Amino acid sequence: MSAATIINAVNLQFSRLAPLVVFIFGVPGNIFNILIFIRPNLIKNPCSTYFFCSSLANLNVLFFGLIPRSLADGFGIDPVSNNLAFCRFRYFMVHPSVVLSSWFTILAGIDRYCISSRDVHRRQLSNLKYSRYISAITAFIGFAIYSHLLGLFVMQQLKTGPYCYALVGPYRVFYDFFYFATFSFTPPIIMIILGLLTYHNVRQTRSHIVPVVTNNTNAGQLKRRDRQLLKMTCLQFICVIILTLPIAVQKLYSTFTQNDVKGTTQVAIESFITILLRVFVYINASTSFYV
Repeated sequence: MSAATIINAVNLQFSRLAPLVVFIFGVPGNIFNILIFIRPNLIKNPCSTYFFCSSLANLNVLFFGLIPRSLADGFGIDPVSNNLAFCRFRYFMVHPSVVLSSWFTILAGIDRYCISSRDVHRRQLSNLKYSRYISAITAFIGFAIYSHLLGLFVMQQLKTGPYCYALVGPYRVFYDFFYFATFSFTPPIIMIILGLLTYHNVRQTRSHIVPVVTNNTNAGQLKRRDRQLLKMTCLQFICVIILTLPIAVQKLYSTFTQNDVKGTTQVAIESFITILLRVFVYINASTSFYV
């Protein structure tokens, strides 16, 4: 039995089992997130608005991204590559949602940075009205900037069969760089900057007792909350960069090597890596509740 045959066999079993596990944990996790953030004591918190929107985006990723991809990779049932309209609709739902999930997390971080500031005017930027407007505008922009794929994603005939993706040529190179920039390059950079700025705010609150919300919570509790949020921000940043950066790099590699002659073993290895990295993206859409 050749190495390529063994790798393909492992690939097939992994494609069947891994997405199922991610789906079982991811969908309930995001539903629990939504139920938590619409509770009366949280629904009026601006940060909850961003986490609520992020959970909705994650559900989009799991239903429109994970399920069709799992059927195609694990069971040979590919509804995407057999219907151009559904292919374009699926990518239009998945890619903007993947991007928006990260950007809603960034907005939540910005809100926490503002609320932890000693500057009263900066703290006032954290309010429910602003968060709802910003969420709606962000969602509109996220889908609008990806609307070009509705006309420029096409069916292509590969050795393995029909495949739906960005039009070969300059547009594919542009799209992969665009996806890389909006999904797995810019968000992690902004997250680490926010983490550092929030850390600076927390350091200030340790040396100056300043109330950051107009309620009866004492200074010690506020410090503890700030420290928890700082840890959560850093952990979320680590999860995002580990789980999302590799797939963007892989897409760039795939685009630049699409015309190279590759052996069967190399093709099998690259196929397994691609499926593994896709699962990473779906894990990223499934872990926020557990984090």
